[in-house]
Amino acid sequence: MLFLVVLFLVAAGTGLAVTRPPPAAGADAAPGTFSSARAMRVLERILGDGAPHPTATAANAAVRDRIVAELQGIGLEPEVRSRFACGGFTCATVENILAHLPGTGRHSGGALLLSAHYDSVPASPGASDDVAGVAAIIEAVRALRSGPPLARDTWVLINDGEELGLVGAEAFTREPEFARIDRVVNLEARGTTGPSLLIETQAGNAAVAALVRRALPHPAASSLEYEIYRTLPNDTDFTVYRREGLAGANFAWAEGAARYHTPLDDLAHLDPRSMQHHGTHVLSMARAFAAEAADPHAGRDAVFLTLPGGVMAGWPTAWNPALLLVAAVAWLGWAWRLWRNGQLPAARAAGACVLTSLALAALVVLALALHAILRHMGAMPATWTAQGGMLTACFLALAPSVLLPAGAAIRRVCGEAALALATLLPFLLAAGAATAWMPGAVYMGLLPLLAAVLPAHLAPARTALWPALAAALAVLLYIPYAAGAYDAIGHEGLVAASVLGGIALLPLLPVLLQRPRLPIPLTLVAVLLLVALAMAALARPAFDHSVPRQVNLAHVDDGRTARVFVLPRAVLPIDFRRDAGLAGERAPMLPWGSTGIPGPEGPRVPTPALELASHEAGDGAQRVVVRVASRRGARELGLVVPGSVALDTVRIDGQPLAPSRWHADAAQWRQLTVAGAPAGGVTFELELPPGPVTLHAFDRSNGLPSAFDPLVRARDAIGVPVGNGDTTLALARLELRGDALPRPAP
Repeated sequence: MLFLVVLFLVAAGTGLAVTRPPPAAGADAAPGTFSSARAMRVLERILGDGAPHPTATAANAAVRDRIVAELQGIGLEPEVRSRFACGGFTCATVENILAHLPGTGRHSGGALLLSAHYDSVPASPGASDDVAGVAAIIEAVRALRSGPPLARDTWVLINDGEELGLVGAEAFTREPEFARIDRVVNLEARGTTGPSLLIETQAGNAAVAALVRRALPHPAASSLEYEIYRTLPNDTDFTVYRREGLAGANFAWAEGAARYHTPLDDLAHLDPRSMQHHGTHVLSMARAFAAEAADPHAGRDAVFLTLPGGVMAGWPTAWNPALLLVAAVAWLGWAWRLWRNGQLPAARAAGACVLTSLALAALVVLALALHAILRHMGAMPATWTAQGGMLTACFLALAPSVLLPAGAAIRRVCGEAALALATLLPFLLAAGAATAWMPGAVYMGLLPLLAAVLPAHLAPARTALWPALAAALAVLLYIPYAAGAYDAIGHEGLVAASVLGGIALLPLLPVLLQRPRLPIPLTLVAVLLLVALAMAALARPAFDHSVPRQVNLAHVDDGRTARVFVLPRAVLPIDFRRDAGLAGERAPMLPWGSTGIPGPEGPRVPTPALELASHEAGDGAQRVVVRVASRRGARELGLVVPGSVALDTVRIDGQPLAPSRWHADAAQWRQLTVAGAPAGGVTFELELPPGPVTLHAFDRSNGLPSAFDPLVRARDAIGVPVGNGDTTLALARLELRGDALPRPAP
């Protein structure tokens, strides 16, 4: 028994370590290898003073020039392409940097693209997101140039406008060079540390998965990552490349998410090991893609995963039904053999399966209840807080607290054999569900199940041994996701930590429960640990220098009054609310639905000029041309239109919107934005349904009037800006009455 418990614990530790980034290489690393130290120096030079550098700002132009100088320094001849383009709902004049590494031409077919973006959000220096990716590519290209030319052409794209809606990638798809490319490596980040994960490939990824398996010395890749990524509301430039038919690999790290898009996405919080992992990936994949003669699109989808020692395993998803059938037959066959030997009465087997399912359901309910209680008591005042590690451990401790007494009761009523068989049922159900709906995730259920039921036929009577093997493999596979769920989605992921930990623990119960006196002290230890961790999480401050409170300020002039609003992503301190003169509750901030906590009135701002240039009604639609200009030279301006607008008719300064998955979403309003708008304004052409329609125009600049400096200083003492940061907005509106003349707004 002790050996099996130790095996389980060792497997858990191995699972946490298996995808850790490699050690950072020094500046004296061999010329043909990637050096994190060299890349960090490149990153430091590019960032300069560390100021945020969103698209269409002087700071972004300075970063662009420094990147060009770095590329020239390694012998390339970069070209800056200035193009007006649109992403999903945002347009901008982006300045993409393009460079070329000629290949030998030994392989026919398309060229390789290495891609990262250099713009940041207005609130962040963007060290990880994504100038680290830029620096990694520059260092990787330097390493490539130290050896013989690659077998195929390679293009380096350091693009602009990703944070606006993938605008730079959209612009590049219209360049003549894009037609020559058929494979891509993209680098991204959604945090400041962690392993460089393969988060995305493309449909028909078997060839790419095989290439990754051969090429990467420290892989952190699984088909489950892609399945998870597809469910998240996130896009990267790779979204555009995949839509346009390129095959490839998209790498990103995702730990330290509390610092994402904040001032703490800086050099001080970037892990050099993550940089090393990123760079090793892009360098290895560049060499592999360039040397590979086969079409990377060829092949079916694959299931793949990374095992200890950097070993990658996998199989085609077409095998899933057959493997599931083998596992199901083996599970049922073991049950039949136990029944034939008299160890497993049918009624007890069925009862154990039902009771085990109910125990897992109880774990889910109690995890939800614990989450609600701790959140109500103040342990989760924001998506991410400084107690993240404590909370994750607390929710993991809930699993044995619930399942140990439940397992003891099931064993007492149904017997050890029935319990052993029932603990494997969740894996069978998970494998079946994944085969039907998430094929890349099937290994999470299939492999632990096969690890138990296939050897079980060698000695069927050893009913505690074989499920313990499933537990060891399950915890190896599950613990990275149980521990990482909080980083991935915040406190909502804590329930998943309990459930994943519980499913992995289940097959170990027959071993742990063989000694009748053991369940009570083990349960008591788990409960005490849970309580201690919960109390520690409640006692610890929710925010610190590494996990800041996120608070934006917005000064809004709606044409009648001007007021500052506070947009907290966390509960605000009472003293701050009082000193800032904030209202008690959130209130509408913008006519199209955004809300904030109202603060004091502020100075008036010139509202944007909104002109109806053309209005034609008929044929069941209104065709409208509107011109919007900023009277105060704001960086962004836009038009907010009803969600019923025909998006394929929209033209912004003559440019159509690029296809986006967000176009299909139901929305009451659509916000069409132009960053870096020209002084003369922007023309919006669109088709609206008949009947009365209200259009809203806005312009937006970063920062607040100096009158709010005391409020900004008070905010800086308790939090940091995030994303778009502090902004000043001015609004105007125009009302249309179908086929009648427009009614002027009051």
